[in-house]
Amino acid sequence: MIRRVHRWLGKLRVPERDRHDLSQEVFVAALTSFGCHDPAQGSVARWLNGITVNLASHYHAKASRRNEAITDPAELCKAGGGATAIELLLAAERRRLLRSLVLELPLELRSVLVQHDLYEISMRDIAERREIPLSTVYKRRTRALHGAQEALARRVAAEQERCAKPHVVSDDLAPPGPVPQRVA
Repeated sequence: MIRRVHRWLGKLRVPERDRHDLSQEVFVAALTSFGCHDPAQGSVARWLNGITVNLASHYHAKASRRNEAITDPAELCKAGGGATAIELLLAAERRRLLRSLVLELPLELRSVLVQHDLYEISMRDIAERREIPLSTVYKRRTRALHGAQEALARRVAAEQERCAKPHVVSDDLAPPGPVPQRVA
């Protein structure tokens, strides 16, 4: 039952470092209110789950008022202390770009790529679920990777072409004074 409570706390997004303490609180609360438990209303596991959900809710409500100083370097990296704002923005932009590149792929290629590379489903399982040969799944993933690379190359080329074109400045935005003449 202890493992089950620990697992419930994980699903309720209680950090690993606090799950042991909170699971003890669950069992203390269960012991103090055991006389109130009515077996006709449900099993003990369901009753414990209700206590767990209630305590996890209180834990998260108090989180905004809790002040913690993170001193462990590994914990600092987990908390995002290792990345600057620019790095976080760049990472978000890379994820957005990758998502848009994958969405350009045909569905049969995109689904294999997402299942294998994102959800880590084995190629053999994908082939069995779709009832297609394993070699076909490998070919589709390869085509999907090449398709995403080609789409990225097209975007980079279009961006380079866009940046290479001279910008036309309207009269409203032109600096005051004489306009320089172009020599052909």
